[in-house]
Amino acid sequence: MLNHLLGRTGAAALSGRGYLGVAIFFVLSGFVIAMVVGTHRISFGFLGRFALRRSIRLDIPYWVSIALSLILMGIAAHLGIPNQGITTFQVLAHLTYLQEIFRFNEISAVYWTLCLEVQFYLALILMLWIAQILRAKWENFLRLSLGLMGLSVLIHMEWVPNIHGLMFSYWWAFGLGSLCYWTLAGRNSAWYLALSCVGLFISGVGFHGDWRLTAAATAGLLFLAWHGKAMETWLADRVCQFLGRISYSLYLFHPLIGWSAQSLAVRYLNQWGALAVGIAVSVTCAWLAYIALERSSIRLSHYINLAPAPCRAAAPRSWSVYRLFAATGFRT
Repeated sequence: MLNHLLGRTGAAALSGRGYLGVAIFFVLSGFVIAMVVGTHRISFGFLGRFALRRSIRLDIPYWVSIALSLILMGIAAHLGIPNQGITTFQVLAHLTYLQEIFRFNEISAVYWTLCLEVQFYLALILMLWIAQILRAKWENFLRLSLGLMGLSVLIHMEWVPNIHGLMFSYWWAFGLGSLCYWTLAGRNSAWYLALSCVGLFISGVGFHGDWRLTAAATAGLLFLAWHGKAMETWLADRVCQFLGRISYSLYLFHPLIGWSAQSLAVRYLNQWGALAVGIAVSVTCAWLAYIALERSSIRLSHYINLAPAPCRAAAPRSWSVYRLFAATGFRT
């Protein structure tokens, strides 16, 4: 939010690295999804329930934000403000998270990350499913995961070409988050996580290195918080908990409502007053969206029960991790 709103003021340099929040977001997303999947046996039924649960959790607020974007575009056009033309196919692609693959312009600037995140979900589930079908050893699966992360880093550094719209160039961040969870759950040695973080730090001298450094630092902080028994105390204050709950709605609506409010306010206030209005409106709108939309979608998604895990060995160690992310509302 600050990257987008503060970036329109004379102090834009202060938020110039705000885009690195995406790297943190991808690591946390991989962590959470690996936690949700746990040690479940993957099947068609599980895949369907998992997809339906994620769809209910994400789609309702997302679709409302798309509708709001179209309404704002219509109002802007009525006022004579030029904007990009939107086609029916473009809207349909957005509704199904395919806009990046079909090379459509994003209706809202932030949607591309959600498009890639859905691909992350599917890729991880399919990898685990195939590994279970082949009865692959967990050690071999981890080695394959590390290899894919390494290839993804090369794609992100643009040493290897990527297919437009696919998530391969950011898989290293999502995979790092998953690896971090598996490590804390006791499924593998911490050396795998250490090796991955060291590799990302070394690659930090290359193109887009700040992304990989940020991701490695995020995984390192998660690891330290766990071993320092701080998973339930860090970020436990009311402000962080509030921002955690509204984070998804804030992500979706600040480029729409907050940006528009800032643009309107700058006609009557100086840039700092307009910035304050943009931030206040963004947070207020996100809070209202959480109450009106997101909270209900979370509750509804929890009615879709995943099959019980066949192995409970890791549950005691991972329970506090689950409660941390559930308390903050981070897409659990």
